[in-house]
Amino acid sequence: MRTPKRTKPKTDFGIEVRVFTAQTGMTVKELAEAAGVKYTTLVETTTGRCAGHQLIPIVRSFMADYQKRMGV
Repeated sequence: MRTPKRTKPKTDFGIEVRVFTAQTGMTVKELAEAAGVKYTTLVETTTGRCAGHQLIPIVRSFMADYQKRMGV
């Protein structure tokens, strides 16, 4: 008997976000606020529920800048 899979798999971008938050100790909600994007849209983009063609470059740019500033 097969059990249903209840979690949504992460996209490649979703994995990038999780690695970034793990390295910095920042929550996804804090990341969304700091990057200036909506939290719900960010979460939906990490699970593949929305395209995020505008959101992904904004968040990636913020993550790269943050890592350069903090030396992560």
